[in-house]
Formats: sequence, C-alpha cells, structure tokens
Amino acid sequence: MKFYYKKIIFFFFVIFCTQPLLAEITFEEILEDPADLELNLKYAKEQEGLGRYKTTLSTLERLNMLYPVNTDLKLYLISILLKLDSAAKLQLMLETMMQDPNTTDETRKYIEKTLATIREQSEPKGRWFAFADLSYMQTDHSNIDGVSKSGKLYAKDVIDDFVGLKYDKAYSRGASITVGKNLDQTSAFSLNTGFNINTQNKNTGRNLEGENDLAFASLTYSKILNKHYLMPYLFYSRPNQRHSITADSNTKGVGFNNTYSLDNTSDITYGSSFSSTIFNMKSSNEEDKVDDGNNLTYSGNVGFNFTFSDINLISTKLSLTKKEAEAEYNGYLGHGLNVGYTRILPFGNLKIEKNYQRNIFDEKNTFIHSTIDRKDDIETSQIQLSGRIIQLIPFLKKIDPKGLFFYNLKYNESDSESTLLQNSTIRETVSFNITKRFSLYE
Repeated sequence: MKFYYKKIIFFFFVIFCTQPLLAEITFEEILEDPADLELNLKYAKEQEGLGRYKTTLSTLERLNMLYPVNTDLKLYLISILLKLDSAAKLQLMLETMMQDPNTTDETRKYIEKTLATIREQSEPKGRWFAFADLSYMQTDHSNIDGVSKSGKLYAKDVIDDFVGLKYDKAYSRGASITVGKNLDQTSAFSLNTGFNINTQNKNTGRNLEGENDLAFASLTYSKILNKHYLMPYLFYSRPNQRHSITADSNTKGVGFNNTYSLDNTSDITYGSSFSSTIFNMKSSNEEDKVDDGNNLTYSGNVGFNFTFSDINLISTKLSLTKKEAEAEYNGYLGHGLNVGYTRILPFGNLKIEKNYQRNIFDEKNTFIHSTIDRKDDIETSQIQLSGRIIQLIPFLKKIDPKGLFFYNLKYNESDSESTLLQNSTIRETVSFNITKRFSLYE
C-alpha cells in the first residue's frame, strides 16, 4: 500500500510540473515565463538597446537552454558575446554548435571563421577537462523478487507456490571521475571510471544479486564528420557480490552509437554492441566449473528522431538482441520497439517512453518444465523528469550558482507475460537520484 501511495504522489507531481505556465506580458514579470520565446526575445532586445548587455546575455543563455536547436537564437547569443568581448564563453559556444548535428553548413562556415579569429588572437590553451560526480539514489520496488502474477511457479513440471519478497527499498551511493580531451572542434575522447555501493533494505528473498559493490569504466571517442556524429566506446563492469551464494561476474564490451542528421528537425540513429559476461565460480567441485550464466550478447538498433517547436522530441527505435549462453536455456533471440516523447521544460526535461520486447529462448529449461518452450512478451512504461536542481528550485542558485547539482525522478512499470508461470510478473519502481558535480579542470 505504501508503494502505491508514493506512486500516486509521483504522478500528481509530474502532472503539476507539466501544466502550462501562465504569465502576463509585463516588464516586471517577464522572467516568470522563461519558456515564452517571443516575449523573452523582446525583453532581450530592449535590454540590448539600453546597453545592458549582461542582462541580455543571461536572458539569451536561458533561452538557449530551453530551445537548444534554434540556430537563430544561438547566432544572436554569439553577437552579444562578441560585444562583451567574452572570448572563453564565445569559443565554448561556437565549439558546441560545431558538434551539434542540427547546425547548417552555412552556419558552420561562419563559426569556423570566427573560431579561427579567436584562436589567432589568443594564446594556445590546454584542451583537457575533468570532473567528478557524487550521487545518491533510492528506489522503491513493488515486487523486488519478481513474484509471479499467479503466485505460482513450475519446478520440474510441478506447480508450486512462489515464495518471495515484494515491497522493498534499494539504495545506491556512487562516485565517478571523468577525464577527457577535446582534440579539435570536431572530435574528443573521455575516460569515465567509478564505484557504486548497492544495498537492499530487507535483504531477503531471491534478489540477492542486488547487494553488491560495483566497479565500472568506459572509454568514449566522438567525431563529427559532415552530417555524421560518430561515437564508438569500450566498457567494463565488475559487481562484487556481498553474499557467498551469488557468484561475482566480469562484463566487458565494445559498441557504437551514431547519428546521421537529415535536416534541422530530424535525424537517424543507429548503433550496435557486443559484450561478454563471465561468472567467477564459488564452488571447487569440478562438476560446477561451467556456470550457466556465462554469455555473449550481441545487439543492434536503428531509430528516427523528430524535433518540433524546438522543445519537443519524438523518438522511435527498433532493436535486435542475441544472447548466447553456455546453458542454452538462458540464451535467447529478442526484438523490440521503443517509442518516446521528450519535452524541455523550464525546470527540467520530461521524458515518456513505451517499450515492447519479445524474447524467444533457445532451449527448454528441464529443471523448470520439460515440455514448455519459454517465450516472454515484456511491456515497459517509463516516466522521467531530470535536470538541474536550480531549474526546479530557483532560489537555490545562491548556494549552487554554477548549477552543478542534478536530479532525476523516474517511475517504471514492467509487465511480463511468459509461457512459464514464474516469469509472468508485474514490477513497478519509483526512484529518486541526486548528483553533485565537481569541476576539476577545464
């Protein structure tokens, strides 16, 4: 009951946040409607006419955050930065636009000339950057052990009761550091490594793998090539399980996520990845040397994104996954469809997603049932609101002037229908995450 009470509160919060803001077109209350592009542009031009360039700059920077694909707005911002002689901010703005696939070829030529002028007039500076993140997340689970809808399960063809824990809370505390270098205006690389401590409140039932200390690392390279935004990566993770009955594992892999820009409002995304997961055995018994969890996973996806009114994004994605496991009953072929909508709001980004996935397993698991082939149909719904804390609570800007505190609220529901009783489940989670970023070098 507690879980559903929190779920209702969460939905009321999202509904309240997404209501349109009402504002009168008056000078005194102009900033009460930061999403009104026309109104705020009039205010910015008025301030520019009065010579108040810093006020104009702050207004345009806010609008640029709300309308990230509006090229005309960015060019106006560049003109104010030129008047203020703010070389550092101007160069960052220009390089960001160069990496934006929505920037037109004509605008790129103008930016390249401006960047060349700035670099000629300034001494060479290091292009390295580094920052650290500290984060905390709490997740409320409605069915942490995945108890089946019927409360039953198969065990060697026999139907038995499914005993497990439902409502529980999980906690994650983490730290990570990212170090990278901008190689030029079209390419960069970064290394991210970190550590998470994951715990469970009641710590009982079947889901003991949730209790672990997770070490992870990734290396990413990005390159803009005409209308292509290329991003290959390597990754590694190792959860150290706290319970002796659960084996530790190592996962390493490689992949890429690329984007091809069709025009200012639409682009095609495509990606692929490969990973290998190996479990460390807990037993010295020779018969237990091969772990049925070891697997190789191949995946690929292709999607289409469409932006409208500068603050709305509709996305679709088709995916295909092949998991090859040492125990073939753990391997499967899966295909999925994801549909999403994102809206940029003054206080953060609202994202709504729906995902449909079908997994067809390679072989019967005779330990569960000797005649039934496993097939899962999984429907997942998700609502997420994320952004900077000062967007949500503006008066906190006094203690966080650079906006280095981030928040994330998420509700997730997974409804699985399976040919096996124990795999037909409904799980709901509500999570809250807060992250503090420390700039180490820039």
